[in-house]
Amino acid sequence: MAFCESTDILTNLNMASTDVPSALITKAIVKGDAEIRAAFSADMLTAIDAASPLPAIIKSLAEDIASYFVMRGLYSGNTPSINAWVEKYKEAKETLKAIAEGTLQIEGITVDVGAVQSSTKDYKRTFDERDETNWKTDPDKLEDLADD
Repeated sequence: MAFCESTDILTNLNMASTDVPSALITKAIVKGDAEIRAAFSADMLTAIDAASPLPAIIKSLAEDIASYFVMRGLYSGNTPSINAWVEKYKEAKETLKAIAEGTLQIEGITVDVGAVQSSTKDYKRTFDERDETNWKTDPDKLEDLADD
């Protein structure tokens, strides 16, 4: 599922479908989605994908990024510094970065950004991994387990 649709981009750019080749819009949406997906951890993407409806900030960022790619595709010969969409693109990328780093939150999504994601969290070894000549029994193992 894409984060935005072609109609969103056309509305964002105040253009009609006859103004932009559909292949360019499709490519822009794919590129925009790829940039957003690359910015987040798997846990954050799972939370975003599960959110219903899609968080407005993600939709807005997707529209701005895809719009940038459309404008770049239409006017790639122009000097980029005079294009307002370059600034919108840069702002969207900075917002993505802030969300990915955890300095900006998405309403309704709570993911501990930056936390170590591991299937071995709170794992306690059963066996000593050193050379077997160094193995010893733990006389207070039961007390250690009871303390947890």
